[in-house]
Amino acid sequence: MKLLYITSKPAYPAVDGGCFAIQRFLDALLLGNHEITYLTFETHKHPFDKQAWPKEINQTIDLHSVFIDTKIRPFPLLTKTIGGNSYHLSRFRTPELSLKINQLLHAKEVDAIVLDGLYSAACLEDIRKQSKVNVYIRTHNVEHEIWKTLAQNSNSAGKSFIIRLLSNALQKDEITLLREVDGIFSISSEDSKKFRTLGIDTPIVDIPVSIETGEAPISVTANNFFFIGGMDWAPNKEAVELLISTIFPAIKTKIPDAQLTIAGTGTDQLTTGDGITCLGFVPESKEFMKKSGILLLPLLSGSGVRIKLLEAMSIGVPIVTTPIGKEGIACTDSMSVTDSIDAFIAQAVALNENTELKQKYAVNSMAFMSANYSPTKIASDLNEILR
Repeated sequence: MKLLYITSKPAYPAVDGGCFAIQRFLDALLLGNHEITYLTFETHKHPFDKQAWPKEINQTIDLHSVFIDTKIRPFPLLTKTIGGNSYHLSRFRTPELSLKINQLLHAKEVDAIVLDGLYSAACLEDIRKQSKVNVYIRTHNVEHEIWKTLAQNSNSAGKSFIIRLLSNALQKDEITLLREVDGIFSISSEDSKKFRTLGIDTPIVDIPVSIETGEAPISVTANNFFFIGGMDWAPNKEAVELLISTIFPAIKTKIPDAQLTIAGTGTDQLTTGDGITCLGFVPESKEFMKKSGILLLPLLSGSGVRIKLLEAMSIGVPIVTTPIGKEGIACTDSMSVTDSIDAFIAQAVALNENTELKQKYAVNSMAFMSANYSPTKIASDLNEILR
């Protein structure tokens, strides 16, 4: 099948969970033997570097990019927000993108188009003007939910008000776009239920992220904890600030030689405390996780599935998280989940000392990942829909 696959940021390098999810979806399409024309948006935050792409993929797909300046500008943000329009999506609607879509659809014969992520759907109107083929969207989360939770968690009344306006406008655009596509590939059944609650009646199929499962659980070194996630995503930044200011210092009082390693884009710029090391971006996330101990993921906001958490589960890493951190992952007895800061601290200390529980979590999470997230299963499910 001839597909046009459009993403709002490059799949390579995998600087965050979103890039990794795009990579895995692209791999599933390639595993299904589709002929792929790939268009990615590139921005200041996510530049396009063809050299970062694996040689075999470069040779297999027809790769294109278009630069979009998404830097936040206060005046347009203010005017669009007051007018009830989504500033988030408006940044991606540019003449350059319209021209690129027009060129590709005139030059290429495609059987279907797949948009990856809500912001890639900024070009949906241009596509509809040029083509009558089915357009599907791969959703990573319920995007406006992230901003609504951030507004609720903000300590500034003014900031909370602005974020709430932005989230309301984004919700309106998100619902409209998801109603206008021909099908939705949802990353989890939980997200699918939320879309239905919002009144979206577009056909929805759950397509999780494909992840290879390790052969045996890793061996966890006592008293080591870690976090991994980019500081360019607000929920991660919020979680790391809580880790550094409150959670880890409390753990340190219980475990004096405890160490916390924080990795991810922008983390090397953080101000840290005793026992905390910040590495910045790490190119091999699984290798980093294998030697870094217990994953602490105190997310208070966000939506969709945490890709790094799934990666950790695939190799048997012990995890302490929140209900929001575990959202979209229907696996029981695979990690410690708690909804208060005090309980989070207590669970982290308890899990560190309980080898038997760590082993139980590892076995359960790896079995769950193998049954539900294998690349061959995801590719097969996707093929059934597209064909």
